[in-house]
Amino acid sequence: MKKKLLAVAVAMFMATAPLCISAHAEENTPVPEESQESTQTESRVEDLYTFSINTAGRAEIYDFKPSETYEGELIIPSELDGCPVGYIGNAAFMNAKGITSITIPASVTDMGNSVFFGCTSLEKISVASGSSYFTVTDGVLFADNNQFLVAYPANKSGESYQIPDTVDEIAQGCFGFAQNLKQITIPSHVNYIDMWAFAYSNLEKVVIASMQLDDYAFAYCEKLHDIELQAGVETIYDATFSNCSALEQITLPNTLTYVGQYAFSGTSMHSVTIPSSVNEIDYCAFGYNADLNQINDFVIYGEAGTAAQTYCTEEDTENDYKNDFTFIEINNADEPQEIATGEQDNAENIENTEIETNSQSNENDENEEDIPAEIAETNIADILGPEVKNNQFLRILLATVGGIAIILAIALIVLLVKKPKHKKTVEDDEDEEE
Repeated sequence: MKKKLLAVAVAMFMATAPLCISAHAEENTPVPEESQESTQTESRVEDLYTFSINTAGRAEIYDFKPSETYEGELIIPSELDGCPVGYIGNAAFMNAKGITSITIPASVTDMGNSVFFGCTSLEKISVASGSSYFTVTDGVLFADNNQFLVAYPANKSGESYQIPDTVDEIAQGCFGFAQNLKQITIPSHVNYIDMWAFAYSNLEKVVIASMQLDDYAFAYCEKLHDIELQAGVETIYDATFSNCSALEQITLPNTLTYVGQYAFSGTSMHSVTIPSSVNEIDYCAFGYNADLNQINDFVIYGEAGTAAQTYCTEEDTENDYKNDFTFIEINNADEPQEIATGEQDNAENIENTEIETNSQSNENDENEEDIPAEIAETNIADILGPEVKNNQFLRILLATVGGIAIILAIALIVLLVKKPKHKKTVEDDEDEEE
């Protein structure tokens, strides 16, 4: 496959830029660069901003010109060229890494996506009094009566954050590049996580109960190693967890139905258990590294005849795509399992032919008097449990004890055999003397 994940990521991000932040995800209504209020007039540049005045007489900001050099606090003007600022466009302040705080004027009633994405020094967001649409709590920006979590300052202090009960949607790029945030719980009342919502953040642990995780929602979170997907998660879209290089295992809930392309590419996973509820897995979702090369020893556990088994040998000649993964059938893939390295034993569910054969052999030998040492060792290990079987030291110890027992048994047999012979010899000598 010739496509590279980063190129796809950039293309998708640029493609999603025109979406308006006030439109909920289920509507997915594109919004042009100009405001919805009217047709844009000729753009002009004044001071720090690239902006335009629409026919309704409201200013619309599209770019903060000194984003690469500006440092410190920033107060967005309430007027430009004598017109009230009503709209801040998509990514208008993106990568303004020196801004430490931003104040939004009360005149702003609409805002594009990822406006503050990449503002890595931003500690606090404020809204001037009198705003009818935006509110701020503890430096975090909300909209739509606090149902929409718009922006979390990337350099806000605190290692954890509690999402308010009013929130049902997390905006695009909202927690992007979060520097200090290590842990967050996303409750079930949040039903949608938009694109790039947590991308490039320093998150280490996340608990998710949301129904939909959109493209690149947690992409490039290189420290994220603990992900708990709770029952209720239904869809994981394209590249949602791509390049989360610290991630070694994931437990997929039995409510999940779809896993998008590149969803877990570039992680440190070597196997995954896919529940039978999943009916579609897109290409490169599992078993591919950051360069989209197939991981040779990747193992997929699942039920026979499900999407999990189909994915292991799936082929698409048009996209130069062909999977060749090991599939291991298990009895019940709907039960969450934490098999992630390809080395763990799933003694209860995995139908392992070798273990089955050994078990049958042990049953046939139960009534035999002479049991070989290696079978005796296996029986003892089975009784003591898989922990013994997986412990090399204990296995050697058991083998040694078994060997000593056999030697003692042989010695005892020799003594018993020799003793009657000696008695017979003595009796013969006595007869000769008489």
